[in-house]
Amino acid sequence: MRLVYLTGSSGVGKTAVGEELRRRGFAVYDVEADGLARWFENGTGVEVRMPPYRDDAWFASNTYRLPVETVRRVADEVGDGVAFICGTVGNDNEIWDLFDTVISLSLDAETLRGRLVGRRGAFGSSGPELERVLAWHAQVDADNSRYGALLVNANAPIPEVADRVLDALGIR
Repeated sequence: MRLVYLTGSSGVGKTAVGEELRRRGFAVYDVEADGLARWFENGTGVEVRMPPYRDDAWFASNTYRLPVETVRRVADEVGDGVAFICGTVGNDNEIWDLFDTVISLSLDAETLRGRLVGRRGAFGSSGPELERVLAWHAQVDADNSRYGALLVNANAPIPEVADRVLDALGIR
């Protein structure tokens, strides 16, 4: 079995590419849609709910985490073949070694801004959250590639981006 972490900043297309890969017959898990990741308070490790209003202080005190045991459970469930976990979490340093390959979707800032603003009411779609995501995005390619991720250009229609992901894995 080959377990792939498909990551990148909010709005680059992780969920949409995951849906396309699922349509093509791959096992795909989304950290948000499938409830794999949860918010935890940094000091206590207690699980918390994301409030409707979040400021810098809230984000400094809480981290969206994909528990190590969840990644191991998914790997055990999948068996043979290729499986993808799609998403972005704050504890990459704890989970990256559990994946055979990490792919980070890359996108220019102007296109990303347009995608985020178009997701009305969703995380990162306006105000300080939009600026927070764009600031993080400015560093994500360098950070992820430094840790060994394969960068895949996501500035294309979703089926083409899925093709690029599979090409990067050498399985298309």
